[in-house]
Amino acid sequence: MAQKTGNVGCVAIVLVILLILTIPLSLLFYNVGRVIFDKPLVKKVVTREVTESDLLAVTLEWFALRRAQERVVTGQAQTAIREPDVLKAIQFLERKDWKNIRDEALPAQIVGGYVSTTLDGVYDWLDSNNPLPIITLELKSLKDWNRPPRAFKYADLVYSKLPPCKQDDIDDFVKRLAAAPPGTEVLYNLFTPCAFPLPWTPDQTQDYRDGMNEVIDNMPDRFNLTLELSRVEKQSGVGAAAIKNQIRFLRAAAGLSPLVPILFLVLLIAYGSKSRFNFARWVGLPLLVGGLVGLLPSLTYASAISAALTSGAMSEVPKAVQAEFTRAFGVLFAEIFNPMGIEAAIISAIGLGVIIFGVIQKRK
Repeated sequence: MAQKTGNVGCVAIVLVILLILTIPLSLLFYNVGRVIFDKPLVKKVVTREVTESDLLAVTLEWFALRRAQERVVTGQAQTAIREPDVLKAIQFLERKDWKNIRDEALPAQIVGGYVSTTLDGVYDWLDSNNPLPIITLELKSLKDWNRPPRAFKYADLVYSKLPPCKQDDIDDFVKRLAAAPPGTEVLYNLFTPCAFPLPWTPDQTQDYRDGMNEVIDNMPDRFNLTLELSRVEKQSGVGAAAIKNQIRFLRAAAGLSPLVPILFLVLLIAYGSKSRFNFARWVGLPLLVGGLVGLLPSLTYASAISAALTSGAMSEVPKAVQAEFTRAFGVLFAEIFNPMGIEAAIISAIGLGVIIFGVIQKRK
């Protein structure tokens, strides 16, 4: 009889440990799936971050500066023949300038439409037999929106940020101009752009306007993201079908994850009913501890996200970009961890209630 009781006790201990471990894990897995696979919620969060926050502005600023540095590192500083000066000059724009361009050039209704189209394509792909997400972004409306006079406004803003030319820049231009045959276009800058003084200012300004117009004209009327994804798939060697199956499995597993701790709880109660162990202690305590452990991610996720981004994938980007991405990820993760914290607190409260009830009953 003692051996049987001992065996039941060992099984109960194992079930207690499993229950404590699976409560926080199932809460985490369930809430991640609840948010990631909620298309309307993800649309709302991503659209708000792209259109209303500084995320897009700081990212554009970073890319412009990085591109300017790459020209020097890769020996492409003399690229005026291959791209308009206006593209090289955007490195001089400040954060507030990028915010103004974002507000003016990327209207929320158009950008929000791109976010919606992209996410619709991804989520529809998960439930279809298509090998890749079908995503085509219509860019004609964006091109039409940014044609003159808006294009000229952007060009004038970029031009206003140019540093004044040094005498060496002016002498080099005058020398090349004198050597060129009549009617030949002579580039103002072969290297880093600078603002020429009068009498060249109006003509250089017009060059920037023409360059901005050229950039807009060269944009495609539509961008076939599906085609680009197929190229990436071929280069990476990772099959989209395998990725889809893995995501489907994770979605199904996330939905069923709450059943795991419930199963262990039922087994624990069943084993407990066959023994004389303290029901309140053996059931209430793991609920209390498991709930408290599940509460920890809700209290620490912000610092964990920041540490993961700053020391991992984004360790080489400027702090302003890190801060914006950390904040943006924090908004999405708040949708995961805030409800998870409430759920964990409720489980802990139930466990504490069971323990208190057991103590009261024992005294009686």
